[in-house]
Amino acid sequence: MRILYHHRTRAADAQGIHIAEIQRAFRLRGHEVREVALVEAGAEARADAEGGEARGLAGLASRAAARMPAAAKEGLELAYNAVAYRRLSKAIRDFRPDFVYERYAANTFAGLAAARRHGVPFVLEVNSPLAQEKAEHGGLVFRGVTRRIERRLCAGADVTLAVTRVLAGILEEQGVPPGKIVVMPNGVRREFGTGGDGAAFRRKLGIPPDAVVAGFVGWFRAWHGLERLLEVAGSSEWREAGIHLVLAGDGPAMPALREMRAASPDLERRVALCGPVPRGEIESALAAFDVAVQPAVTPYACPMKILEYMAAGRAIVAPGSANVRELLDSGETALLCPGGANPEAGDLGAAVLTLARDGELRARLGEAARASLLQRGYLWEENARRVEELVVAARRPAAVAIRNEEATPC
Repeated sequence: MRILYHHRTRAADAQGIHIAEIQRAFRLRGHEVREVALVEAGAEARADAEGGEARGLAGLASRAAARMPAAAKEGLELAYNAVAYRRLSKAIRDFRPDFVYERYAANTFAGLAAARRHGVPFVLEVNSPLAQEKAEHGGLVFRGVTRRIERRLCAGADVTLAVTRVLAGILEEQGVPPGKIVVMPNGVRREFGTGGDGAAFRRKLGIPPDAVVAGFVGWFRAWHGLERLLEVAGSSEWREAGIHLVLAGDGPAMPALREMRAASPDLERRVALCGPVPRGEIESALAAFDVAVQPAVTPYACPMKILEYMAAGRAIVAPGSANVRELLDSGETALLCPGGANPEAGDLGAAVLTLARDGELRARLGEAARASLLQRGYLWEENARRVEELVVAARRPAAVAIRNEEATPC
């Protein structure tokens, strides 16, 4: 097949990984993929290889947008449709794709418009309810416009994908027809987690080989709740258990974390703030962990970090929110904390302490987590295959529901 991939994303963080990996999976299955984008995935890939956010033009555009008044930013998002429609229409005429695949962005409807104009099937991938998210957190001026666009996109696509059942439920509550949305979680590469030199990563940080290491890998943002881990790292229980904390990454939350660590000589000895970790070293960082922690989650997202923890066979501590429970079973593949998407520091600390004291439990949970990931098919190549099947079904005169336990209508 020929696949035209469209996104209007700054292509950093997990967003860019998702963009690059699903395209790679399509290509591995023998398909030809062409990308139409405001910031191409290559910009993210270069940034991610360095362990940080997109720099250069991509980073400049991101910083400029962050300083704009909300009304101006939304106006530019809407204006982008005129540019994108022309580019997509030209690409459709030249490339003649079998379908258009779009990563949803707020106020962007050019993909659906161009696909309909040229009679090409349209696949929409939704990772968050952006109209709701922007209204709650970033401010949204043209709320009615953004919500109507989101609803019509989700309802009008030939295939609409949501990364969690929680997200699908939110979209249905907002007016998307029941049964329209197919739930398809994020993935990892099949081989991810099978390599990496954890011992070398520990040596670089000066951590004893027999220490118990709890860790997090990712981009540091305030909502990740990483300060809770430093709070419990200073407890007498963690100190007596000899637990070292490794936070591998960088981001806006780093200054506050450094300040917390500097306030205690004990934390400076037992807490490592690694800074940016290149993508090629992520597996080594994970291999250095005895316990991998996700302190908090967005309640409707499919946390890519949890899938990487599963693939690496790590014992996981995570929130017990509904979206996390779609991936993990408490006591079977992880220890999940009470408190929804944002557990208390004490609950996170107690779960890590339980695993620090029980090596057999760590091994059992880690092995079960990786086995569950493979059994359920949380892999990019599996997602690519499912999309193919869904597009074929959508193109039939009378579409027949696909029998697939992992990609079923919500």
